[in-house]
Amino acid sequence: MDPTQGSDAISDSPPTFPPAWYPDPWRVAPWRWWDGNQWTPVLYGDYGEAWPLAYSPRPVREPKGPGIKGGGIAAVGAGVGLVGSVIVAVVYLIVNGLHSSLDVNGPWYLLASEIPLWVGFVGATVVASRMNGSGSLVRDYGLSWPTRGDLGLGALGGIVGRLWPLLLLILLDLASQGSLGSSNGNAPQILGATPSGVSGWLVLIVITVIGAPLVEEVFFRGLIQGAFTRRVGATPSIFITALLFVAAHVTGEGILSPIVLFPMALILGYLRQRTGRLAAGMVAHATFNATVLLLFLVPAFR
Repeated sequence: MDPTQGSDAISDSPPTFPPAWYPDPWRVAPWRWWDGNQWTPVLYGDYGEAWPLAYSPRPVREPKGPGIKGGGIAAVGAGVGLVGSVIVAVVYLIVNGLHSSLDVNGPWYLLASEIPLWVGFVGATVVASRMNGSGSLVRDYGLSWPTRGDLGLGALGGIVGRLWPLLLLILLDLASQGSLGSSNGNAPQILGATPSGVSGWLVLIVITVIGAPLVEEVFFRGLIQGAFTRRVGATPSIFITALLFVAAHVTGEGILSPIVLFPMALILGYLRQRTGRLAAGMVAHATFNATVLLLFLVPAFR
């Protein structure tokens, strides 16, 4: 009921209504106090009685860049994938007998342990998209087929990123008085697996050239980099994501992996930021991994 309206409105005398809470005619709050003669600045709403000038709303965090919230979901997905990989290791020991050694450098074991990790990564990106985004991996993460420009830019990025690891490999080989063409080359250690025979190499190619570029780019450059871009901006997010990316590879590829992979991780983050899509980074990632396979394919079979 509005105390300013009613039958008294047709008379010359001002309207008189008892002091009480009435619907706010200005709609600042659900109720405003009428003192019997005029409206007061006292409001009443969801948080009780308040004076309008005393209310200071909490500022809303403005996104600093494109991306969706999903840092916590990414952590849960990585944890689920890691637990799955540990379960695979335990099952592998049981199947092969407790007296046998666990060949963590075997391509088939590597594939078996990567699958639950990839499931956790992909699951996190899908859940985050449905909970905090549009539900479309294309709109939320920039997942798309590569264009001709993506192919060229990605190939160039992969080759440039390979220069530093190749130089480091040569320096390490010279320091150890080894030979790049010997059977004791460094390729298995860098790749994180020791291939054996044609099937072993095929499995390794599927993992490093197809699976890892697709899954890891969606998870790291799509979900994680997007989440950090939203919070801290483009440039810091590239570095933070790169650090997380190299840290995730320490277990499988050794303590030197951060030194080897960090420059390439920055390139992948830059490609994601520059193009706004994942395709160029996926091509660069695949090129980066494929080049080391080509460099050490023949020596590994000797």
